Amino acid sequence: MATIGLGAVLQVQEEGQIRTLPLTPAPITLGRAPDNDLVFASRFVSGHHARIEPLGPGHRILDVGSTNGLLFEGRRVTSHDLCDGDVLRIGDPATGSFVTLTYRNGDVLRTPQANTLAQRYPLDPNDPQITIGRAGCDIVLENPQVSRFHAQIDRTAAGAILRDAGSTNGTFVNGQRLSAAHTLRAGDVIQIGSFKLIYNVQSLDQYDQQGALRIDARNLNRIVARGGQQRTILHDVSLSIAPREFVALVGGSGTGKSTLMKALCGYVPANAGQVLVNGDDFYRNFDAYRTVLGYVPQDDILHRTLPVNRALGYAARLRLPADTAENEIDARITRVLEDVEMSPHRDKMVENLSGGQRKRVSIAAELLADPSLFFLDEPTSGLDPGLEKKMMYTLRRLADSGRTVVLVTHATANITQCDHVVFMAAGRMVYFGPPSEALNFFQVTGGDFADIYTKLEGQADPQNPIVQRDLQAEYQAWSTANPGLKESPSLAELWERKYRASPIYQRYVADRLGQSAPVPVAVPAAAAPSKNRVSPLRQFGILARRYFDLTLQDRRNLLILLLQAPIIALLLLLVARSDALTGAQAVDLLQRGEAKKVLFMLATVSVWFGIINAAREITKELPIFQRERLVNLRIGPYLLSKVAVLSALIVLQTLVMLGLVALKVHFPADTGLFLPPLVETFITLLLTALTGMSLGLVISAASDSGDRAISIVPLALIPQILFAGLIFKIEGLATPLSWLTISRWAMDALGMSVDLNSLCNLPNTDSTGSVPPGCSPGFLDVEASFTHTPAALLGRWAAMLLYSLICIAITAWLLHRRDRQI
Repeated sequence: MATIGLGAVLQVQEEGQIRTLPLTPAPITLGRAPDNDLVFASRFVSGHHARIEPLGPGHRILDVGSTNGLLFEGRRVTSHDLCDGDVLRIGDPATGSFVTLTYRNGDVLRTPQANTLAQRYPLDPNDPQITIGRAGCDIVLENPQVSRFHAQIDRTAAGAILRDAGSTNGTFVNGQRLSAAHTLRAGDVIQIGSFKLIYNVQSLDQYDQQGALRIDARNLNRIVARGGQQRTILHDVSLSIAPREFVALVGGSGTGKSTLMKALCGYVPANAGQVLVNGDDFYRNFDAYRTVLGYVPQDDILHRTLPVNRALGYAARLRLPADTAENEIDARITRVLEDVEMSPHRDKMVENLSGGQRKRVSIAAELLADPSLFFLDEPTSGLDPGLEKKMMYTLRRLADSGRTVVLVTHATANITQCDHVVFMAAGRMVYFGPPSEALNFFQVTGGDFADIYTKLEGQADPQNPIVQRDLQAEYQAWSTANPGLKESPSLAELWERKYRASPIYQRYVADRLGQSAPVPVAVPAAAAPSKNRVSPLRQFGILARRYFDLTLQDRRNLLILLLQAPIIALLLLLVARSDALTGAQAVDLLQRGEAKKVLFMLATVSVWFGIINAAREITKELPIFQRERLVNLRIGPYLLSKVAVLSALIVLQTLVMLGLVALKVHFPADTGLFLPPLVETFITLLLTALTGMSLGLVISAASDSGDRAISIVPLALIPQILFAGLIFKIEGLATPLSWLTISRWAMDALGMSVDLNSLCNLPNTDSTGSVPPGCSPGFLDVEASFTHTPAALLGRWAAMLLYSLICIAITAWLLHRRDRQI
């Protein structure tokens, strides 16, 4: 006979209503048909969906052939032996709705997951070397964050020596990344990806933290300085988020939601307070947890002009260990697309997806590295109510499958899908607990969570109806604590007081924090943050291939850029004379002036090519850059990938423009200093465009949007015209300013190669003492800027190269400043 615990119950949540069904030794049936013991109203539940049978002191649930099945930990199951606290769901992917079944039985307890022993690996004292890695090693840790051969333990006379084997994501001991061999001591904590290995001399004890990461925040404060004044934007927030919980941070604009989330995920740490992950100081050990973090900002983090599978492929190659095989990457992409229900769309262009689908693909990109902590900033922003509900359903499944999920949202229509909700107001946490209890706490009778917003904003005037109705005791307590203070408190401050005195705070904050692991005290001081160890050359190759792919995919923009050169060259041919650079009619054509105009146009257009090609190339992908930078992206390979692809485009543009111009305009045959004048002219124009490109990258890195970058471009181009030395004579203060313009150096170099000083090089007066026709007094003087010597030409080329290097360095500095500016 079955021995069922007397307290066994099934809690059923359907359409916001909660029912409790006592479980007896007799089997019960669940479904939509009226002949079931437990009848559901939701149409996505099958007529006869499941059966619960007794099993010893507990129960087992079985799927009896339903359409939508049973979900446990995000995966469909046909049967499951129930333990206390187990949560199963019946979901409808089409609408994003689900029914939640929670099993309660004190006689069948589940061992807590966080920091529980998963496996013990004995260490043979006679084995000279023990390898650790993803595959083919003595100790196998199957996780995409782990390299195939990640680390090794060598037996020496001095003891067991741990070495990192050049892994991508690093090996950490007691929170510090290994940069050299480490002699292990009993109790050392080795962290590899989401795994913790405790060294106990005779064994390594493995603690798999996947699906078992708990966040405890204590007294978080954030103060910012604006306009010379300090302002607190996060006030003493404490909370605890258990493994696999789905938590929403809600509130009006500017209430501190994003500030709290960034403090919790460590990207913008709080000024004061602590964040613990399974008892570890998260800020101190941020590098050790970097790889288990997933973060989806408001903007898409994939390039829109690529197909989904290719965009995810580049993301995987950048984030996963270098030894990850192509078939492993394909399998990982397939898995994450299944997780977000986007498999049918893998070959579509990202830009052709709906807003909700693009959000799902961005989530899939974060799932590639299998993170255990997942943070999302406004993932439902801009979505219609139906898509928003389906997005929340997807996130609910991700939490169930083993991730701690925290999201920021303004919407409240679907927050009942969350385990807990945080209401923020004026930087204060005024509620943390189950959504079902929030309406009663705020005394909202209409059932609409949006009505809570209206009670949180503004000052707490004694005559305010909200104060009189809901917060009288809190206002009196505040007045007693602040006698004589004329300024009224905010409503947020009074709600915070009320919440902290409530049993909800005691149950979901104080009691939880009291149960959290103690703060470790043996961890050494944190070193400077370090990026994951990746090959710069390999990363450059991946980034260059991706950028080249993006350039080819954006056919409209590429066509515009490629057509610029022939169009401008043809326009120039309409106005330029064929002998403008050779001086065949020097006496009657003011030949040097004609030559200067042709060279000026070539120089100015080359600067234009460089600047306009690069001005938007960084700013248009800033969200992607910032997210990848937080994982393992290096600035050097990133910049060099831009330079390499843009340089190839510039070479093509310069060849086309100069080749077309040379069809009509004759270049001197023998004025070159090193090479034929046409070749030297090509080199000069190429250097000019490359220098312009470097300046364009500075503009792009300094701009927050593509529109702002384009608005800055004229400010960079106009000085190229003014200080080139053609329209105005450069003298006085204009001389040092001209050194800062690219066109000045380009004009000098071009004039040297065609030997401008030899054009119209006639006496100031003829045999009769008059000025020759076509020339003017002073025009015939030799111009020092066109000195026809090899050293002078090399000096101009060197100046442009130096200009480029300085611009690249400034761009790198600007990008470095954006670190953790999410």
